[in-house]
Amino acid sequence: MAPKEDKIITKFKYRFSLFFAIFVAAIFTVIIITSFQQILNVTTTLSARQGIPINEKVSALIDVDAFVNLSKTLDPNDPYYETTRQKMLAIKEDVNCLYLYTMAPVNDTIFRFIIDGSGRPGDSSFSPLGSLEDVRNYDKAFFKALKTKISQFGGTIDSQDKWGRVVSTYTPILNSAGDAVGIIGCDFEAESIYLNLRFQILGQIALSLVFIIIAIVVYISLLNQVNRQNSRLIELKREAESASDAKSNFLANTSHELRTPMNAIMGTTEMILRKDISPDVYQDAQRIKQAGSSLLSIINDILDFSNIDSGKAEIHPAEYLFESLISDVINIIGVRIEDKQIDFITNIDCSTNVKLYGDIVRIRQVLLNILGNAVKYTEKGYIKLTVFSKTEGDDILLTFEITDTGLGIKDADMDKLFGNFTHLDNKKYQGTEGTGLGLAISRNLCRLMGGDLTVQSKYGEGSIFTIVIPQKVHGETLPAGTEHTPQEQAEIRFIAPEAKILIVDDIITNINVAKGLLLPYQMDIHTCTTGKEAVELVKSNRYDIVFMDHMMPGMDGIETTAAIRSLGGAYFQNLPIVALTANVVVGMKEMFLEKGFSDYLPKPIEIAALDRIIARLIPAEKRRDAGPEAVRTRTAKTTDLKISGVDTAKGIAMTGGTETGYRKVLASFRKDCEDRLPLLTQVPGERELPLFTATVHALKSAAATIGAEAVSKEAAILEAAGKNGDLQTIEGALASFYYDLKSLVEQIEIESPAETGQTEEDLSPYLPLFTEMKAALEQENIDTIDRILEELESKSFDAKIAGIINTISDQVLMTEYQAAIKTIDTLIKTAGK
Repeated sequence: MAPKEDKIITKFKYRFSLFFAIFVAAIFTVIIITSFQQILNVTTTLSARQGIPINEKVSALIDVDAFVNLSKTLDPNDPYYETTRQKMLAIKEDVNCLYLYTMAPVNDTIFRFIIDGSGRPGDSSFSPLGSLEDVRNYDKAFFKALKTKISQFGGTIDSQDKWGRVVSTYTPILNSAGDAVGIIGCDFEAESIYLNLRFQILGQIALSLVFIIIAIVVYISLLNQVNRQNSRLIELKREAESASDAKSNFLANTSHELRTPMNAIMGTTEMILRKDISPDVYQDAQRIKQAGSSLLSIINDILDFSNIDSGKAEIHPAEYLFESLISDVINIIGVRIEDKQIDFITNIDCSTNVKLYGDIVRIRQVLLNILGNAVKYTEKGYIKLTVFSKTEGDDILLTFEITDTGLGIKDADMDKLFGNFTHLDNKKYQGTEGTGLGLAISRNLCRLMGGDLTVQSKYGEGSIFTIVIPQKVHGETLPAGTEHTPQEQAEIRFIAPEAKILIVDDIITNINVAKGLLLPYQMDIHTCTTGKEAVELVKSNRYDIVFMDHMMPGMDGIETTAAIRSLGGAYFQNLPIVALTANVVVGMKEMFLEKGFSDYLPKPIEIAALDRIIARLIPAEKRRDAGPEAVRTRTAKTTDLKISGVDTAKGIAMTGGTETGYRKVLASFRKDCEDRLPLLTQVPGERELPLFTATVHALKSAAATIGAEAVSKEAAILEAAGKNGDLQTIEGALASFYYDLKSLVEQIEIESPAETGQTEEDLSPYLPLFTEMKAALEQENIDTIDRILEELESKSFDAKIAGIINTISDQVLMTEYQAAIKTIDTLIKTAGK
């Protein structure tokens, strides 16, 4: 054993022995002090039991009237005085009482001796009739007897030089009215009782000390034996840990070293797949990609195994949404199961709509591992995910049952199922990839979280894996969006031209949609695309509502809201800020309210939900009655516009109900996508993952808004994988999403202007409109600006003029009115040449 460890053990042994000795000494000190206190108490009690009967005998001799008369006359020749003194003296000598006397009060502190029955006149200790005594230093029992009018004995033992330890007893002398007119005192010797008890106690302590010394000697002997055994065990443990660390370090280092070239291989392969290549080359590259994904999965398994095996795996609990966990798992497994002829069935207990506290990353890893195995080993039939729970107070027990109709497991193989690097039925599945670590890792992770993983299987029929994991409940919630009502039509019953609104979103498409839906209210609408701009606009304007996007690059919606609230002052604290987000999982509304938002509006924006928020948050003094005849009903219109994969009728309904507005949103969507497509050309690294996730999140909501449901769902899968750090799913789904999105953009570019008819190059007939718009921009007359823009956008101009009008529209959208005026001036000058 190493000298350092030997010194540590030796130091520990002596420190522990010293601690034990001090502990024993302290116990003995307490015992001795307590014992002597008990001796004093017992001595006092025993002495009092002898002294009080003496007082009672004397009390029987006292003639109260004669005693009162004697205390007044103080006549030593009074026959009563001498007769009573002789009787008290006889009692004292009979019971060996040290001092027996009676006293009468002069005042509260001075008493007068009346009859002293302790000796004879002339003795040094004799107290003559009428001699005064200051009783302030007497035992408290003296005064207690006078007050309570019953016999008392001293609470402490007085140690006197002449008599040693003495116990005093006192009995009041009461007249016929019950008043105390005197007191009888008896001092009783307690020294002999005390010494006898002390001798017995000291003998017991000495005997106990002998036994304790013997026990200490035996203890030290046993401790030396235990230390020798522990030294051997420590040496063996050190050797085992050294071997385990060497193995774990090798696995970890090897895994990390392999990831670097693997990332290069995967990235290069992805780039090849996106080029214009021949079918043969495409198939070869696809095989490289699939093999690389499998190898990367194996590397990740080995790294997880080495961490768990070396005790480095940790659980990091945090608050999460149960529905978000299930949604992510279902989306990711749905992608993996697409190529197989099997059904994926889910049966989720709807009562489990709660915020939970636990490690969502580890739970998701376990679920994806078990479900991934089910996909891998099931050729036909189905895979079923069943989730139910049991709640007790703040604790909830989650149970996940994963049933498959695969080959199943033989009874003889059940004991080996959770072993490391184990493959069962290799002959049947000899071509299946994997390390054989997945089940071992999953069970170890379950146990780290306080749960377990078990299996039931019948060979030839399938298996049922049961995952049980305890979690903490952090408040029950209801599904987000349950208050939403159909948006086929929504009435506008008031206008608010004096109200000022700010829309914050990094996606121009989303800004156009929100602005289009708000136009019927005739409000002054400002827009911006970053959180930093929003804070500056809020400082310089008095807005009635701010619609704030959640996920934006740089300062996101939550950070921007926190920055606004931190400015201080009633306006910034009370300013209504409504969250705009495509996250509609359970608990999102509550989360936004906790972060300082005033309300929550899911994307795609539902007209009815938007109208309810406007009606609730716009101040009553800024509303103007539109009048019964002016009440408008927004109704989704049909259209002849056809774009493959897009529900254009739904898109029109989601963007304000007009085809002109919808075409404008399509143009914004196309531009947004063209700006973001370069970010989707390759699988992101760890540093780029947050930006990638925010990008696909934005595209998810924008695609849903225009009616491109399939593209929106693809973006949702990538967003879930990005949040979970699941690069394998991103690698498998990104190429398809890229091409689908690119194809959608190309179709919008081709089809959107298809119904506009012949293009016009002569601007002369429309110059008055541009002049009128310039005047409206100078006056910031929003209604006129929107009316003219809508009329111009409905016309069929050539690409150049249409581009200029789009530029003006974007400048108006971003409230860059001066820039729009300059663009119009340039256009008018060009048209005049």
